[in-house]
Amino acid sequence: MADLTDDWLRLAAEQMPLGLLAVDREGRVRVFNRVLSGLTGLRQDEVLERPFRKVFDCREPGLNKLLQTLATGREFKDLQPGAIIPNLELANYTASTHAISGEGGHTAGAMALFLPAGRLQELENAVIKAERLAILGQLAAGMVHEIRNPLTVIGGFMQLLQKLLDGNPKEKYIHIILAELKHVNNLISEFLQLAKPGCSRRAPCSIEKLIKDVVMLVESEAYLRKLEIDLAVTGGIPPVMGDGEQLKQVFLNFIKNSFDALSPGGKLVLETAWDRREGFVRIVFKDNGAGMDEETLKSIFNPFFTTKENGTGLGMFINKKIIDNHGGRIEIQSEQGKGTTVTVLLPAI
Repeated sequence: MADLTDDWLRLAAEQMPLGLLAVDREGRVRVFNRVLSGLTGLRQDEVLERPFRKVFDCREPGLNKLLQTLATGREFKDLQPGAIIPNLELANYTASTHAISGEGGHTAGAMALFLPAGRLQELENAVIKAERLAILGQLAAGMVHEIRNPLTVIGGFMQLLQKLLDGNPKEKYIHIILAELKHVNNLISEFLQLAKPGCSRRAPCSIEKLIKDVVMLVESEAYLRKLEIDLAVTGGIPPVMGDGEQLKQVFLNFIKNSFDALSPGGKLVLETAWDRREGFVRIVFKDNGAGMDEETLKSIFNPFFTTKENGTGLGMFINKKIIDNHGGRIEIQSEQGKGTTVTVLLPAI
């Protein structure tokens, strides 16, 4: 069970968007992650490296499902949380136990997972969807590269033809062709983004710094469009583990979407907070722009769905892909004529 004490494994456990508890073969608690700490109200230092039975006052260890898994290797699903941690009542949560195999196939420990009811099926569906998208991305990347090459040649000849037709009334048709070629190239660039591996450069990231960096990039645009940015970044927020450049791309996309929905004099509020109970850092983008109807909200993450005249329909799809790869989620609330609130939740470390 020595592997469970590795810094890498502890870090991985802290990033999981679910409660995780693990004990070694002697029944000592070796993993008790931040999410479970929030759910139980117990500090991690009160639980780690202590006997499970004593910490949780297991007066009938023979009935405890985690200890049964430890003793017999039998695994349990769809449990009430109280079947693992006595007297723990969590509405709409389910739990499961799993044996940890050591050398020679012997049981080296046991672990329990705590997650919202129905979340397990969502995770399984997400895995299936991710596998399909991975295959699609690989095929698309190869095809798109082959498409881009002749487009580059066509674009070059169109630019040459535009110079030859300078001043000719027919030049306007060349201008239209070049504009459409640019649109196709933008579509190809975003499509290729889907084939990139997720979170390729993982490192601890300060959300406060990422947000401030992105705001600096758009301040001039906000000024020119007469838009107000209200930055309410809370201090003391723990970092998240991920690819800082990808996260900045997501934040920038959400800000740009808000700008497009705002009229002169409109306002975008950026807020950050730490949800200790869930173990997530919360980043909120709230505007008082045009808002969206229910049908648009339902389709917002679908690939190629767009309400913009020159949009590719891949921006929100890519945003969701990046946040999913970081173990987070995106929540959107919107009302036509009143504005939109986008909330990004990322697991803290």
